Amino acid sequence: MASSIAALSAASTPELKRASAKRLREAAEVIAVRARAISATFSKRIPASIKITGGTTGVYITAGGADGKEAPNAYPFEDGVRHPLFGNRNHWYAQPKRPFLEEAAVQAADAAAEAFAAVLDDWTKTLDL
Repeated sequence: MASSIAALSAASTPELKRASAKRLREAAEVIAVRARAISATFSKRIPASIKITGGTTGVYITAGGADGKEAPNAYPFEDGVRHPLFGNRNHWYAQPKRPFLEEAAVQAADAAAEAFAAVLDDWTKTLDL
């Protein structure tokens, strides 16, 4: 199936590729909304830092900000990594893992897939399949 999706994408007009990217962003937003809700249960800064970036070749859901300064605790919470106590590099401790992005992807996968599946309808109508 992957090769047929690649063929459909290759046969797409630039307009259809932009429409596909829009559908992909809509699907990513479904996951991002869930990630914001999950992270809001333990953080005030992380939900506001969750963004969708990318374009026609793919999208990414990120948290923490471009330089990690919007919500520096996003990465330690997501991956449960060690980090310095209040920036003091002499005292490191493990952060309890709270994988808000991972959980959001699992919980919203079906809804996101449904949102993106509309691109198949777009291809069918536009490419006369």
